[in-house]
Amino acid sequence: MRDKQAVEAYKADIKAQLTRAGLIRGQPRSSMLQAQAAAATGPMRTRPMNTHRYSAPATTTNSPSNSPSLGLGLDFGFGISPYMDPHHLRHEVLLPGVPGASNPHFHQLPAASFSDPHLNDLDLNCSYFQSPPVATLPNLGLDSNDYDISSVVNLHQHQTNGGFEFNVHAPPELNFPVVSNQNSIQENHVMYYFENVRSAHFLFAGNTTTNVVYSLIVQEPRGAVTNAVCALASLHFTRKRVAEGLEAPDPNPDHSTAKYFYDESYFQLANAQQIRGQYNESDVIAALHLVYFSQMSGGSMDWMPVLSIALDWLSQIGLPDEEDPRSVLNTMSLSAQIAVKGTMWIDIFASLTSMRPPKYFMLYQRLLSHSAWSADVNPSHPQALPMETLTGCPDDALLAIAEISALAHWKSMERIKGTLNYRELIHRGDIVEQRLRQRPDTPVFEKDAPLHPNLLQPSITDVIFPNEEVRKLLASIFRATALLYLHTVLHDSNPGVSDISVSVDGVVQLIHQLQPSNVDRVIVFPICLAACMTDDLIHRDFLKGRLQAQDESIGNLMKARLLMEAVWQKRDVSGGTVDWRETMRDRALNLLLL
Repeated sequence: MRDKQAVEAYKADIKAQLTRAGLIRGQPRSSMLQAQAAAATGPMRTRPMNTHRYSAPATTTNSPSNSPSLGLGLDFGFGISPYMDPHHLRHEVLLPGVPGASNPHFHQLPAASFSDPHLNDLDLNCSYFQSPPVATLPNLGLDSNDYDISSVVNLHQHQTNGGFEFNVHAPPELNFPVVSNQNSIQENHVMYYFENVRSAHFLFAGNTTTNVVYSLIVQEPRGAVTNAVCALASLHFTRKRVAEGLEAPDPNPDHSTAKYFYDESYFQLANAQQIRGQYNESDVIAALHLVYFSQMSGGSMDWMPVLSIALDWLSQIGLPDEEDPRSVLNTMSLSAQIAVKGTMWIDIFASLTSMRPPKYFMLYQRLLSHSAWSADVNPSHPQALPMETLTGCPDDALLAIAEISALAHWKSMERIKGTLNYRELIHRGDIVEQRLRQRPDTPVFEKDAPLHPNLLQPSITDVIFPNEEVRKLLASIFRATALLYLHTVLHDSNPGVSDISVSVDGVVQLIHQLQPSNVDRVIVFPICLAACMTDDLIHRDFLKGRLQAQDESIGNLMKARLLMEAVWQKRDVSGGTVDWRETMRDRALNLLLL
């Protein structure tokens, strides 16, 4: 644990670096705020952002406010967006009293830490949409602390520009409460997270989890959740810009804005237990976001320390020792339920990487087993969120994956001792398969909750939460993948075994039925495992293509593909059995197949 003096020195060094990099002046490298200042001196780019509903205008003309211009550039009040005409923006978007790169008052702001309690308030109702002309705005004065951009948002009608139909519109004008004690840099990153980042990961994409995250930010605007969200936003924005050729990769990512936010959040989590005596569900939600940070960065950060925080919390609340943990879980708050389910989800998939049983395997059995949830049929009793709603993977499939990881570890230990009984191995495998096949005939899928009204509502063209048909298909894919995983443990990683080849064919057939989309990120594990377990070149090309069709700069898709190719190369060159988990360990991929 760092002492106070070391922490202050660390923060002072960070602030100096951020000031030199231009962050305090609204022009940070490796931050979403950098783009605006760069566009002021660079040529305009008309290329739309990938997989984002806010498309760039097809032309860049110096048109007045009544011309058919969308004004959808990501301007946060810190300069000029690269997707808007700079002349048009100069007259219509830069608002008096708002700190920005072109505002003389902006450079007088203190270069304080993001956690300084005396900086600007947060208004989560800020819009990326074009503002009305300055002449039509109320007199805001020069005090940026009193500025509330939600009072000047102008609604836009659907417009056509350059032959493209942009079916987007600003949200209704509402007077939302302002979240105080948060500076404008954090505010911009929080807005970007809710608009762009949450939809990239199923666990955080649903409105239920989004509303919980929003409420935690409101409760603690400078807390670990806020900083974790900001870290993800900065990392996502930077990687998108690098992928689109708008900037070069950061040669020193350890000093990036994203890493600064990550360190702030991690430091808060590291001190939480000492300050409060134990962790709470807010700490766990922040820890899950930091695990996701590692995943989004391609495994550049070690996710085990932050996962350990979530696992320690499970132990502290005593859930593993409860006689009926499911009933206890059903009575927990929504944020605590998400914390439990998210921790269980990541721990089970971490067992694939670490080649060990999930830490609280017995607890997960009681939470996920068919007998546990079928026994509680009283509709008057509170019900916990099903895993399928949060992750796309149904309870029975996730339980099977956990049981198979435990079985694989048992097999490995017995083999090392020279006491492996194959009849016992097959018997245990049969039990897992029978449980997996005892799924409900008519699954019931919960509808996603309404999005919190304080957050910008998605347009009709956005597909964040899959419909029921897609969710049924995802459930079938995970169940088929669990069977494939089981056969790799029972028969080793040999594609020539009929049980394995038939299982691969089944997984591939189901994936063919799923239209290529961002939902493919949910099935990284099924794609990767099926690819590793096949010698069929057609299957290999198809599965590899599904990953390559996504933006590989975001998440762990590239490392998953590298694992597949490493297994193929080793098997094609040397022949014999190639264990995909051992290959992942030997290559030190630090990969979570989520």
